[in-house]
Amino acid sequence: MTDEYSTSGEFLDILSRDAWAALREPVTSALRGIDPAVGPLIDLGAGSGRGTLLLAELAPSAFVLAVEPSLVQRAVLLARLADDPVLAEHVSVIAQRAETAQLPDAIGGVLAMNMIGHLGPDDRRQLWRRLGDRMGPEVPLVVNLQAPARVEAIPDADFAAVRIGSCTYEGGGRAEPDGPEAVAWHMRYGVRDQKGDLVSEAAATYRWYVLDEQTLLAELAEVGLAAQPCGLGVYRAARVTD
Repeated sequence: MTDEYSTSGEFLDILSRDAWAALREPVTSALRGIDPAVGPLIDLGAGSGRGTLLLAELAPSAFVLAVEPSLVQRAVLLARLADDPVLAEHVSVIAQRAETAQLPDAIGGVLAMNMIGHLGPDDRRQLWRRLGDRMGPEVPLVVNLQAPARVEAIPDADFAAVRIGSCTYEGGGRAEPDGPEAVAWHMRYGVRDQKGDLVSEAAATYRWYVLDEQTLLAELAEVGLAAQPCGLGVYRAARVTD
């Protein structure tokens, strides 16, 4: 499978640090009800593992399946796990795409952060059906929406910068329409030395399928899941019971 992050993997984990710090509270709130006794916890699009670590922290006894198609991202995730004997015992890394990954018959909770835009509408609905069939009452599915909510151009902007040692790692980008349902993100990354001079740079382009709140709620309702917002674009979905 093609690794969309092959040129940008050096930057992704460190540049997501502050965003994950902000997301921690709403994601933690949305994950209420995870139940390791029911089945494994699933981290879809686990990336470098920041969400996986949160699942393991909230449910230390749980077995976690971290599903991540990117080789670069898996390398960071596996390095994290290898240095922690408890995580290495409880977390399995699955090199598959979210919509086709092999899943257990019963799931104790699902985290799907910063990834749903990689799936087109048909694959997305397939994923909701497969998850819904495996989720019992009160088992949460946590997903977030990211801009844009409709097909439109997004002007170039700086997103994040992190200083490590004498170097500053930075990232930014812009988006443009890419068909009726998606935008193309044109991302740029760079490393600056202590004088502020750009010493290396990288670029990446990937397709992102737009999704707004109304569509998300409707698609989840089709498979018997009711969702509610938890802040910062995070939603908690669970099976509707009588």
